[in-house]
Amino acid sequence: MDNIIIFIGYPNQIPIGLGLFGKENLEYKSKFDAYTFDNSTSQIYHHPKLNCVIQFYMSIPDFLNEKDEYINGFNKSLIFIETLNNYTAILHKLKNIHNHKKCFIWHYAEVFNREFIEKINRIGYDFILSGSKRPELESDSIFYLDLLLPFRYFRYYIGYYWLESLLSNLELPKYDKSKPKLFSYIRAHRDSSWRTEFLESINGITNTMELKNSANDAYDLLYPKYKHFEAINDYVYCNFNLIFETLYYYNNTETFITEKTFKGLFFGKPIILVASMDILNYLKDKGFYLLNFEFIKSINNSDDVTTSIQNFIDWLNTETEEVIEKKYNEFLDKSKNNRKILFEYLNDYSQSETIFQKLLNN
Repeated sequence: MDNIIIFIGYPNQIPIGLGLFGKENLEYKSKFDAYTFDNSTSQIYHHPKLNCVIQFYMSIPDFLNEKDEYINGFNKSLIFIETLNNYTAILHKLKNIHNHKKCFIWHYAEVFNREFIEKINRIGYDFILSGSKRPELESDSIFYLDLLLPFRYFRYYIGYYWLESLLSNLELPKYDKSKPKLFSYIRAHRDSSWRTEFLESINGITNTMELKNSANDAYDLLYPKYKHFEAINDYVYCNFNLIFETLYYYNNTETFITEKTFKGLFFGKPIILVASMDILNYLKDKGFYLLNFEFIKSINNSDDVTTSIQNFIDWLNTETEEVIEKKYNEFLDKSKNNRKILFEYLNDYSQSETIFQKLLNN
């Protein structure tokens, strides 16, 4: 008898499900028809290796309306309860579901707030897979941390799965003297205001940099994940790229990595990253190449992060164009390997399969 893994919510859960198991490893069992899809309440896949049905319900009411007999017809069920705002009805339904485990995947890479932690404790999960380091949960044996987990989600959610076949045909340009030495997206508002303060603290950075706000009007704000050609142009056809992570880099309590870093690694151009020391060292230990470590021997505290970038800017402002061009092309050759490492991770599903096999068999 098959087991079943249940996700609730199409927009976020289908990308994370495909990211965990690989679209190519799943058999699509629902009817492949646009009209049928638009009028359906669930989508069904089958994972042959796990001998498991993977079912996505469009919404919480759709899951609640499912017959208990259907779910109980499986040997075991893993129920992913991601919503922390309307979980009581789900818990009530689960009282009638045999051999189930309550699971949680935090794939956004955003921070848990205190209210989330309290709700997680009340729900009583059997397993938590998180892309965000949380000190409050790390000591719990049910908590599994994978800081690269959000990359699996971004691969599908922002549509980069469809760009992958393009990469082999996309020759990465060498240093371009007609362009600014340094490019960066910058959105500084509310919690991101620290980015502007950071730029103001780096001497000489304005002499080298082209700044671009990645959202300028209503269209940009509403459809950011579909702006692929803008991303290709900005990430590929620039020289050095300064990337700001979401979280203030002096925050060493919480750790997560977002689509900003994912895109930089995905396109394989030289990047220098403004992120916490833990993120920088973690990526370095994974084999990713970051320019930060070309301009400082080691990063042991938050001030070292600033120093690495100040040293880089000083180098850009003092070296000749010929030296910068030569070194850039050397850095480019090293950066290309970031893409290889990224796809080795994305295409290795053994970790997910081991985790879920254990959950289903125990």
